[in-house]
Amino acid sequence: MFGKKKVVAPPPPAKLMKELARRGPHKVNRGDLGIVGLAGQVFAPVSGTDLPAVAFAHGWMRGSKAYRDLLFHLASWGFVVAAPDSERGPLASDIELATDLRAALTVCTSVQLGTSGAVTVDPDRLALIGHGFGAAAAVRAASTSTLLGRPTIPVRALVPLFPAPTTSDLTEAAATVRAPALVIAAADDVDSMTGNAISLAKALSGEVVLRTLAGVDGKALLETLTVKKLIGFNGAERKTHAAVRAQVTGYLLHGLTGDERYREFADPDVSMGDTTVIETTSARPADADHFSQLLGIAPYRPDEGTSTKGVPLIGR
Repeated sequence: MFGKKKVVAPPPPAKLMKELARRGPHKVNRGDLGIVGLAGQVFAPVSGTDLPAVAFAHGWMRGSKAYRDLLFHLASWGFVVAAPDSERGPLASDIELATDLRAALTVCTSVQLGTSGAVTVDPDRLALIGHGFGAAAAVRAASTSTLLGRPTIPVRALVPLFPAPTTSDLTEAAATVRAPALVIAAADDVDSMTGNAISLAKALSGEVVLRTLAGVDGKALLETLTVKKLIGFNGAERKTHAAVRAQVTGYLLHGLTGDERYREFADPDVSMGDTTVIETTSARPADADHFSQLLGIAPYRPDEGTSTKGVPLIGR
């Protein structure tokens, strides 16, 4: 009928996943957080006003250099990305790193970025991402607790990637997080000594999307120095890296910019690409305790006569 606006359906998820796995439309500049007294890197589009910003936390015994391609990728899609390089030793503290994540977001919203301040950040469009040990730091940074004297910073999205357990009070901190969250985990490491995706997803108070990738582990996201890297490859497991960066980019484009084309990335009932969605309400802890898993006992055993849909495919 004349006068009515035509509603255009968004592209199918498979098409969006392929699109988001590639570089975005923005040219990217890299900077050093050291100029503001914080070790680490910052990636940002060459120009743009009121951009969304993300603080990224590295994994245990790692640093931001192990994620350069992922950080660059997010910036190419219009995000300012700050990655602190603190807490890289074997006795690293997730609370210390969380404090630096908050500091990094403060820098993004208060310091001129780019040439002559060509880049500005909207303080109402902030997010936190963390990998492994860094996922725990991101959760703490998103919590309502004051951390080492630094007050909370409201964020609109949280993305724990292959989360790993740290201290026993992490779930208490997670319970205070109200921001929506996308949790991505390895399908065979959602409840173990090295993975706590199920307990974390259940503890978070906001709306949670839990998706798993089969046949990978958390280390597959790391960008390592190899001969291939010298000719343009990032050194990470390509299939895992493509799936993760597409998932994260789509989720943040919806959560921070409100782009409805990517709304299914935030739908807790929709599997995307090679990922499988897990319902947090029905997800159950492993049948075998963590020590038994180290001895090779299968973490999950399907109940006789019941469907395995929605249950992590572990040990089957």
